[in-house]
Amino acid sequence: MSVNKSYLKIFFLLLISNNLYAADLVDVYNRAIQYNDDYRIIKNDKEISLQQYNQTAASIFPEINFQAGTRETTINRYIGPGDNTDFNTDSYSLTLQQPIFRLAFFDELAKSDAVIKKSEKYLILQKKRIALKTTELYFRLISHTNNLREKKELLKLSEKKLSNAYKLHSNGSITKIEFLRFKSDVESSKIDRDIAQNEQENSRGDLYIFVGKKISDIHNVNTEIKIPNNQYKLSDVLKQATSKYEIIQMANYDLDISQNIFESNKAQHFPTIDLIASYDYSDITGGARFGANKRESSSVGLTMTLPIYQGGYQSAKVNESRYKLENAQIKYEQTLKILEKEIADKIAKYSIQRELVDNHRERYKLHNLKYISAKKGFRTGVYTDTELQQSKIELIKAKNRYVDSTLNFILLDLNIKQYTSQIGIDEIKEINSILIW
Repeated sequence: MSVNKSYLKIFFLLLISNNLYAADLVDVYNRAIQYNDDYRIIKNDKEISLQQYNQTAASIFPEINFQAGTRETTINRYIGPGDNTDFNTDSYSLTLQQPIFRLAFFDELAKSDAVIKKSEKYLILQKKRIALKTTELYFRLISHTNNLREKKELLKLSEKKLSNAYKLHSNGSITKIEFLRFKSDVESSKIDRDIAQNEQENSRGDLYIFVGKKISDIHNVNTEIKIPNNQYKLSDVLKQATSKYEIIQMANYDLDISQNIFESNKAQHFPTIDLIASYDYSDITGGARFGANKRESSSVGLTMTLPIYQGGYQSAKVNESRYKLENAQIKYEQTLKILEKEIADKIAKYSIQRELVDNHRERYKLHNLKYISAKKGFRTGVYTDTELQQSKIELIKAKNRYVDSTLNFILLDLNIKQYTSQIGIDEIKEINSILIW
């Protein structure tokens, strides 16, 4: 029986391991790149834009069609001179149409090329966003996990105080009201623990949705490692961002696309010229009126199509594309303004956050020394178990504040880097080196 129980335990653990796994930041990022739905959609959109370019390029090549047919004619009634009996007709034709002049073609081709380049930049941007989102969600789970540990320790403290209060109330040292207050503190601590537990599960769920795998264990910040402090100058970051950041490049391509659409619509007023050639063959057998016959013919010529009147449709298309071009220019300028504000805000916060990290680190060191002192005092009888637990909680709180400020600082640094450089596996590995199990 015990053997069967052991097998059941092993089976249960294997079942859990299929759905839960311990993961560092690199594992989570690699899964996000592989399984993130938005990234897969954008990759497909890039391929779609390439096929659209191929379609546009193909419109300048000749169109060749071959037709073949056979027809049987049955004469049910005939009145007239001579005989006219049933007959068969076999026919073949080959046609070629080669565009010679399409003024709009080059504008359409340039538009398709700009769409491809925009989709490539969007793919790079999405990869950056995955790195940022992965880091943000992973850090959030670390923070909520640490918060849950803190709430559990607070619950232990409340339970210790309630246990002591029960003894004091039993011998009449405290009133019933004081005892009930300690009991109420335990209930409040349980609620706080449950709230923290729910926040942790929600963070775990957000990460699961993003990467497609449930995570059991995660890293935490190594408090012994010194966090790198980069120096950012607003003018330098702005200068690089206006030429390198994908959002700006995409807005620029939107300008090109709108310009090409505008030029293409204007070109629709001009004539088109096509070379048209055809070859026809027919074979009539049987009792046709003029007897059996065969015929071959061919023709070559030029066709010019000149739009004269369309009810104002094309003029309206030109005006529409002109306004869209103006909007693209406005949006481009607006994007530059928003970018400048974002970068200035993040660089200012970066300096403040650095000071906050340093402050919380010193406070964490201070509470660590206090806790060491409290443990020594507990061994010698100077501190009670409740006071030791209180000191431990203060240390955990200080550590959590230090960890949270560090995580926010690292995430802010990554946010600034996205404007001037690529963000990928190398940056994720660098951050991962600061974390430990």
